Amino acid sequence: AAADPMAALTWANTTSIDLPRNLYKAQMQAIVTGFAKHDPAGAFQYVSGLDEGSDRALRFKSRLLNEVIETQIRAGGVEQARATIMQMGDGPLKNSLQRELVKEWAGFDPQSAAAYVRLQGPAASDLTTSLITAWAVHDPAAAADWLQAVSPEDPALEQASTIITREWARYDLAASSAWLNSLPASPHLDHAVATYTARAAHEAPATAMSWAESINHGQLRTNMMQQVATRWQRDDPATFQAYLHQREFSDKQRRLLETAAARPPKPLP
Repeated sequence: AAADPMAALTWANTTSIDLPRNLYKAQMQAIVTGFAKHDPAGAFQYVSGLDEGSDRALRFKSRLLNEVIETQIRAGGVEQARATIMQMGDGPLKNSLQRELVKEWAGFDPQSAAAYVRLQGPAASDLTTSLITAWAVHDPAAAADWLQAVSPEDPALEQASTIITREWARYDLAASSAWLNSLPASPHLDHAVATYTARAAHEAPATAMSWAESINHGQLRTNMMQQVATRWQRDDPATFQAYLHQREFSDKQRRLLETAAARPPKPLP
């Protein structure tokens, strides 16, 4: 396909009748990747003309278009990919490709990708999540700094803060904790706090329990407190018992924490 994409497509179309669908999809994805290396504009035009008359066809077409954009960006054609996407009509395909563009772009130039996301205005919530997902893996501190400027009302804030916390807490509990403490208190941070709590429970159960207690959502708070209690009771039972006696728990709450290790965790909300 990289050498002669049209010949490859002709061959694929004449041999696809007897192929299992999964194999056909894999074959087409490989051909489109090669086509995009040879002629990204041509590959994009070809895939854009494919059928999207059913949900399954639309998903497959979206996957192939994403493959074209990924291949183009990895070859240094981020501006060309951006221009191509901007020429598309609004809709699910364009939204999907913008997310793919931002994710790939953020992998090597997050600041430019972030500037692009900011230019999209109120419609950028999905793009913010894609940006932070890629950025936080390499530099959670920088991703966190950028997120400070995002409106507290932005629906992307909850997932983005959770992603940053997950990546940052892998190797720096103190810095990720300080960042979470710097954010305005909000129920939207519950899942970020739960993510931090789960990580801190392995190294600092007393600190993790304080975080768990701060969660607003009742069931999530109970689940995380039980998770910390399970770890704490196993690693340092004396300190855990001292914690229980210092707190004014009801008999039911105390039993829940004391028997946490024997209870299967409830699904998170």
